[in-house]
Amino acid sequence: MSDENLVSYLVDGHVATIQLNRPRAMNALNHDLRMAIRAAQADAEANDVVRVIVLTGSGTSFTSGTDLKELGDFVTKKGMFDISVRDYKPILDGITKSDKIYIAAINGVAGGVGLSIALACDLAIMAKSATCFAPFTNIGLVPDGGLSWLLLQHMGSKRAFAAIAEAEHIDAATCLDLGIVNKVASDEAILDEAQTWAASLADRAPLSLAFSKRIMREAHMQSHDQIALLESEYQMKCANSEDSGNAISAFFTKQKPVFKGR
Repeated sequence: MSDENLVSYLVDGHVATIQLNRPRAMNALNHDLRMAIRAAQADAEANDVVRVIVLTGSGTSFTSGTDLKELGDFVTKKGMFDISVRDYKPILDGITKSDKIYIAAINGVAGGVGLSIALACDLAIMAKSATCFAPFTNIGLVPDGGLSWLLLQHMGSKRAFAAIAEAEHIDAATCLDLGIVNKVASDEAILDEAQTWAASLADRAPLSLAFSKRIMREAHMQSHDQIALLESEYQMKCANSEDSGNAISAFFTKQKPVFKGR
């Protein structure tokens, strides 16, 4: 199957949508799908028009995680390490290191490394019937894709460990309460709401969004003083930008600013 069939890639205005398309396999991440995701990410990253990227699945699953059928008994050998470093890290880096904003539209089950990918996104919206789970103790493995760190950041150590140890499905309402997702939508409206949200964000100042994303990524690992200094550095860059000057002028003339990302 070609990359075009495995991933649907659409650009509408400043919003790109990457939709995984192996619904009969619960969008399980085999080699070809992993490569297709990376290709779509590269397209979105190279497109200066794109400011926000929606990542979602088709059918009843966001993605169930690694396709174990493809791996067979190779899963317990060095191949699993190679896949994590060679295939998954570039996907995750494509999200976390991009200056573009990623929104996970969790339309269905997000499991295993698929949950890592969803949690790595900057924002998330979840369908009411969707669930998240870390199935690793069911199959004798440990979390991958940085999931342990991501769950810790979202849930705290005891709830994160329980999610890993018990491997239970976490419903959308609980995910919202825990701060794993920002919003919950109906199953039918999940993609439309995600794209509408994305378009609204894309109308805001691209430099402000990009720099705020960088600061938030550092905030997990830096002190208050370090983050305050980093904010000051990016504030100076924003203050000297064309967008900021135009937006301040538009404020005084009661007009809506048009941001160009410079």
